[in-house]
Amino acid sequence: MDKEKLFYTIGEVAEDLHLEQHVLRFWESQFHQIEPIKRKGRRLYDHKCIEVIKKIKCMLYDKGYTIRGAQKEFNNDIKVSHDGKYLENVLQELKDLRDYLINEVGAEE
Repeated sequence: MDKEKLFYTIGEVAEDLHLEQHVLRFWESQFHQIEPIKRKGRRLYDHKCIEVIKKIKCMLYDKGYTIRGAQKEFNNDIKVSHDGKYLENVLQELKDLRDYLINEVGAEE
């Protein structure tokens, strides 16, 4: 896929990934992570959508996941992502608190 191009039609994605268009439409109904832009009745996929489709294809065709198993895996990825962001925020708050305390102790001396 051309990195300079922003959007791809369902036909382009299907051809590039060696999938049938009806498979992509079915996956859209099963995985909310695939969110093509719909304009004038046409589906347009961005690079993020295509990466999700590639991951789904790998899980289903290469690793032998069921649809339900792949859905669970995506839900686990989302949970880990949210947990990671939470931990990043906690870390930043602790750093800010440390800096504040260092400044306060330095000001008292």
